[in-house]
Amino acid sequence: MNLSVQPNSTILVLNSSYEPLHFTDWKRAVVLLFKDKAKLINKRIIRLVNYVRIPFRSALNSYPKRKLIYKRDDYTCQYCGSVKDLTIDHVVPKSRGGSNNWDNLVSCCRKCNLKKGDKLLSETSMVLKVQPKAPFNNVYLDLNTSGVSEWDDYSLV
Repeated sequence: MNLSVQPNSTILVLNSSYEPLHFTDWKRAVVLLFKDKAKLINKRIIRLVNYVRIPFRSALNSYPKRKLIYKRDDYTCQYCGSVKDLTIDHVVPKSRGGSNNWDNLVSCCRKCNLKKGDKLLSETSMVLKVQPKAPFNNVYLDLNTSGVSEWDDYSLV
């Protein structure tokens, strides 16, 4: 058995259907390989031998947390592109019936947030860089921003 898992690295764990499940450390990956519970895809990816059924928990139904919104938006203001002094903005303000969901919350710098205030986008000259939407799951958020080239085939970008 050739174990070319890189010590001190994070390993992507795929389900037997090649869907990203989670990340693990290299020690746990080696244990899974030795127990024949996983197969080595490459030095940064293993695939489970048996399918693991995950209860459907849609990100659409989960309450979006601040750090996940920042991560989804690549820690960038969705109006001006700034990476400093970030807050969260309601695209449709709560005072106008906006809700706290993935489709209505974006990363926004404090300056743009003050400029927009409680106005609708149509009442301002501001434009969203990307229309906000719920991520498929949290693993995909990390995959899309990881910068690990071996994982690119498994991201949704």
